[in-house]
Amino acid sequence: MTRLHVAAVVVLSLLPAAAIAHSPIKGLDNFYAGFLHPLFVPAHLLPILVLGLLFGQQGPARLQTAIIVFLVAVVGGLAATLLSPGWSVELALLVGAAVTGVLVALSIPLPLAAYVALAALLGLMVGIDSAQDDLSGRGRLAALLGTCVSAYLLLLYAMVFADFFTRREWQRIGLRIAGSWVAASALLVLSLSIVG
Repeated sequence: MTRLHVAAVVVLSLLPAAAIAHSPIKGLDNFYAGFLHPLFVPAHLLPILVLGLLFGQQGPARLQTAIIVFLVAVVGGLAATLLSPGWSVELALLVGAAVTGVLVALSIPLPLAAYVALAALLGLMVGIDSAQDDLSGRGRLAALLGTCVSAYLLLLYAMVFADFFTRREWQRIGLRIAGSWVAASALLVLSLSIVG
């Protein structure tokens, strides 16, 4: 590269740009922007996926109540954003992802009440942290509906994946390793958030 190219890259990288964490994605319908929201926010994606891994690892048939509680909690959290938007619980979500990752890594069965409480807590926090500040009216409702559908489908897909991969010992070990990776990733992001 020539000096002109290097100078142009440096100047362009120094130009400010808007960085809005929970704004809709330009060019997409509000529902689809909300649907993609949990996929683009690591603090939402990690806890949802690792909760699905935990449910699949422990047997979805016995945890049906916890699965339904997660959906109800997400809806409750999203409804709370209509009343008072602007809450940020990303750090708490990362702590929840780390704790849930450790539970997957340990692979110790817990009472049903523990799974229900974890599902309620994580679902509520995902919902509360999914406020779409730039939208109002029907557009906002469509985005929140998309987020709800996406969060529930992510949970179900991760759960089915984990349930499928519990048939052999090496597969169960792989799930435990995935849980430890999620815990480590969440703790790393959490420590960087606290230090930074």
